[in-house]
Amino acid sequence: MNRSFFVIGGAALIAAAGLVYGAGRLAMPFQHPDRFVWHSRAELVSDLENGKLVRQTLILGDSQSMSGLRPDLFGPEYGKVYNLGLPSAQPEALLSLLPALEKQRPSLIIVNISPYSLYRTEVYNAFLGYYRSEFIGLHWPNPLRRPYLYGESAGEALGTVFAGLKLYHANSALRNMATDESFSLMVSPGPFPGLGYAKPSGKSLSTPPDVWKKLQGLKSKNELLGQILAATQGFWTWRDFRMPPTSCHSEELRPLPATVVFKERPEAMQAWKDFLRQATQYSDRVVVVSIPFSPAWHETVDRILPSSKLSQSVHSIVDEIPGGIEYIAGPTD
Repeated sequence: MNRSFFVIGGAALIAAAGLVYGAGRLAMPFQHPDRFVWHSRAELVSDLENGKLVRQTLILGDSQSMSGLRPDLFGPEYGKVYNLGLPSAQPEALLSLLPALEKQRPSLIIVNISPYSLYRTEVYNAFLGYYRSEFIGLHWPNPLRRPYLYGESAGEALGTVFAGLKLYHANSALRNMATDESFSLMVSPGPFPGLGYAKPSGKSLSTPPDVWKKLQGLKSKNELLGQILAATQGFWTWRDFRMPPTSCHSEELRPLPATVVFKERPEAMQAWKDFLRQATQYSDRVVVVSIPFSPAWHETVDRILPSSKLSQSVHSIVDEIPGGIEYIAGPTD
């Protein structure tokens, strides 16, 4: 009797997990484009790690790398080039790429160190959401080695573990719909969707046709993004859903918020050092770059985080790496 109960219970649990995973997969096209990029990159990393995909030059880093380094401009001597830049990426994400780098042994690794990956800002929280739902679900990093990635509470840790079921895909799709003014549902983050009223609370919910229209719009946008990433070998000008022109000149420079706060994050400095030390063992050449920001950066954030301090932070990382790391600083460095 007890044995039958456990067998039935186990089968039901497996079936429920399968349904949740399937729902997450179906919801993937309807989520935020940044999360769509993370999911696409996670699948690509698996292909690199399994040897299904081979690249001689890999571009790593955050959205600065993704939007600032174009594989099509590299000469034939660099072999096949792919841009693996991730929106809001922190060095902890790069540590999860090490098994793929060990398998690939690329001739050249180019990695951008952005101030957003050195200090704690609101970008760090966005990274945690993407990382937990995509890369931890894929690689399951040891929580004893990097416990802060699993959250500061039991609920966050549980949500991180459940990320492997891909329920976050369904959750993020609902959250993305909630940003529309005509859809006044708010979905709380976590392993399970929570519903409540968002501002403006007085507005009624969208009618089914409105919701369907928005869902189709999200799907079309992410399908286009998938085409862009495939055509450009991973390059994407953030939040621009047009095929990039042949010219590298940007017609529009978006200013950064003047209220951004950069807090010290020692574990980021250590993660960068750990990544670069191991990356030099898996590649003939590792080049660290500091991609310059637009003039808007120097008009706002540069007053809060001077370029000289940023330069010192990068040098303190690069100078500790034995075996030769090339560092190409920005023109203002």
